Amino acid sequence: MRIGELARKTGVSVRSLRYYEQQDLLEPQRTSAGHRFYSIQDERLVLQIQDLFEAGFCSSVIRTLLPALVNPLRNRDLLRASLTAAQARLKSEKESVETELLKLKRLGDRYGLAPDTHVTLQNDGHDSFTAAQAIAFDHRNRRLR
Repeated sequence: MRIGELARKTGVSVRSLRYYEQQDLLEPQRTSAGHRFYSIQDERLVLQIQDLFEAGFCSSVIRTLLPALVNPLRNRDLLRASLTAAQARLKSEKESVETELLKLKRLGDRYGLAPDTHVTLQNDGHDSFTAAQAIAFDHRNRRLR
């Protein structure tokens, strides 16, 4: 199948498929004219790659895991170690985020800010209410409660 068909079947963009090829995750066959040609096995491989990306793995780790996925029972130790390492990394990141949130809460408490205080960002950030708009919005919502 051609790259567009593989993209449709897997729900992965053509651009992503080319990226997978650049990262040595996917190696399509080539026609005599140089066009990429994919097999049913490539379709399964793309779905595995997607699963690994969604689980938080980067392309270099995925590259090492893909051969192990050919026979997951025989490569159970490698897969278990990789999953354990990924879980440890995510737990550490979660702890860092929770620590930062706690520090922000303490900072807000120190300055007497209520948890639902509206913050106005400069340069029309995603939260571009003016103070007057925020007060009016808060007033309307209190009436609706």
